Amino acid sequence: MSKKTKKEEKPEDPVEEIPAGEETLEVLEPEVEAAADAAEAGEKKKEEEEQEDYKDQYLRLRADFDNFRKRTRREKEEWTQRSLDNVVTDLLKVLDSFDLGIENSKGKEFTEETLKGFELVRGQLSSTLGTYGLKEVEVADGNFDPNLHEAITHMPSQEVAEGGIVAVTRKGYQLGSRLLRPVQVVVSAGAPEGEESEKSEEAEENA
Repeated sequence: MSKKTKKEEKPEDPVEEIPAGEETLEVLEPEVEAAADAAEAGEKKKEEEEQEDYKDQYLRLRADFDNFRKRTRREKEEWTQRSLDNVVTDLLKVLDSFDLGIENSKGKEFTEETLKGFELVRGQLSSTLGTYGLKEVEVADGNFDPNLHEAITHMPSQEVAEGGIVAVTRKGYQLGSRLLRPVQVVVSAGAPEGEESEKSEEAEENA
């Protein structure tokens, strides 16, 4: 048999075909990653904004609480001061009564021991109130000061120049640096008109 056998042909390697779906995924993968990164960045930004919002709320609440605490402390101090003012003002009437009683008892049928007893009690009350900041307003130079004195009337005076203090009718007091009660005074209206003319004529004659 002289027939030649055909040379067996070597089979070619099969070409691997990529499914259409997988090819699409490979193409979209960068876009998916970019979208995921963008979403992650958005979430991070949102968390940062929420943190800033919580921080702002905390700072606002803390400031409101500090203001509330300061306002409460200030109101408490003001209430305490008003209560002290009211109590001391009422006790000033007792001091006035002691002063009036001591002044009227002089030269009358009171023993020296009785008068000293009144003065001692009056001094103890004044000293006790002094521990709370009470002090008497002094009328040193005899000049009227509207910030410290209350003029209840004006009267002519030969000895005191016009605008000066002729007499004190009620003592005044300060509580700390605040005026609690002004001094009631009588203010000089100057010398009587007749005396003023006589003084001016005498001055002209002497000149």
